[in-house]
Amino acid sequence: MKTKFSIILSACIFSSSLFAQTADDEITKLQKQLAKIQAELKEIRKEREAQAKQNKEVKEELADLSDRADDNEFQAALSKVKFGLEFSNALSNTNYKLPSTTYHANNKWMMELHLNMNADINDKTKFYGRLSMAKNWSQMGWSGTPYDLDAGRNTRTSGPTLYVDRAYLDYYITPEWIATIGRQPGTDGPGSNLRNNALRQSTYPALAINALGDAAVITYKPESLQDYKVAIRAAYGKTYQWDEESDRVRDWMSDQKDADANLYYAAVEGELPIKGMGDNLLLLNVAYLNDFSLPLNNGPIALPAVGNGKAAIAQPVVLDDDGVVNLGNLAIANLHFENYKTFGTNFNYFVSLGYSHGSNNQINNTLLAILKTQGFNGGFNEKDGYAVHVGGRYDFTQALKVGYEFFWGSRYWYTMSRPSINDPLNIRMTRGIANDVYVIYQLDRYQFLRLSYTNIQNKWGNRGLPLGGAKKEKSRADNVMLMYNVKF
Repeated sequence: MKTKFSIILSACIFSSSLFAQTADDEITKLQKQLAKIQAELKEIRKEREAQAKQNKEVKEELADLSDRADDNEFQAALSKVKFGLEFSNALSNTNYKLPSTTYHANNKWMMELHLNMNADINDKTKFYGRLSMAKNWSQMGWSGTPYDLDAGRNTRTSGPTLYVDRAYLDYYITPEWIATIGRQPGTDGPGSNLRNNALRQSTYPALAINALGDAAVITYKPESLQDYKVAIRAAYGKTYQWDEESDRVRDWMSDQKDADANLYYAAVEGELPIKGMGDNLLLLNVAYLNDFSLPLNNGPIALPAVGNGKAAIAQPVVLDDDGVVNLGNLAIANLHFENYKTFGTNFNYFVSLGYSHGSNNQINNTLLAILKTQGFNGGFNEKDGYAVHVGGRYDFTQALKVGYEFFWGSRYWYTMSRPSINDPLNIRMTRGIANDVYVIYQLDRYQFLRLSYTNIQNKWGNRGLPLGGAKKEKSRADNVMLMYNVKF
């Protein structure tokens, strides 16, 4: 009995021991699992902290990127209008030789500044503009008469005044049809490029129109002819009627027939399809100026010297109430051709032919009588005028370029061309012969020097005026000019 009890007791003790061991193992296992869970929780906390830190950095980065995007958007809006500058300074010596007198105008300085602007408003609308200021430090004009159609650009009355040289908008109705409105690119056009060391600066050839004016233009560029760069244009515009002597604009409440000069213009241009010829432009254009009026003050007028060179005697003149003389109408036709890198060479040239004719003379008898007493033999030049302008330039290197230009104008030649810093004597108004030779030295991509010599031999007087006829005259002018130009 005792033995059975002992056995049972031993079994219980063994079972108890075994149970205790199992419990310890379970506790140890649970402790390990708990430790693992705690380690995992710790790792999760670390990951969350890192993620939170990263999220904060991402938020900060996003905020920074957002600020940058806003700034870029703002800058993009500001930079929608792109700007460029052109600056010129010129020094010249000029001699005027009349039959009895010689005048010297030496050490004359001129300066001109252009602020160019353009903007792509959207896919269909583009804007172009140029603000300008021209300053000469002494008299540079050919005569004392107003340079009508000009308004601030001439070298006689120019000063530190900023004026709008061009400001126009192109609207692409379709890829083939383009409407343009505003202050036209009417200065420094084809025929000026070689001497000015520039690409095409204007729609209009300089021999026909080289003046300021506003217009509405429609251009047709047929897609089927774009291999030949064909463009057909029609325009209606207004020209300046401004009295530079009194700084007053014509009164819009005056007689409407004489209040405005209306300009009608048509042109067709393209490229000759001659293989290997190089870049070229053929341009045929006609212009008709209706009610061409010359603004003069009421009272005395002074016309250019004639005959023996004595100054014209000022006499009282009775003009219209607005002080304007309506000269009548003027028709101009021009054929222009230019060719660059001719047949792969470094030779560039242009040929420009001009025709002019006045009509419907409306000068009053009082002014006409005074013109005749002062040696002028007529009113508005209702005669045919002709002109030839040719020029060539050979580029010996990228830096050294040498050019020559020849001009001939007939007795009654007149055109809408005005003087500028590049052409202070306005050779395109010559009634006789003009020769010009120049050397361009390119300092770098942005700037160059130009040394030029211009000689004008007038055969007929009253140059630059569409009235008063033209008597035989022997006068000449020589101009030597050194110019510095920078554009960027």
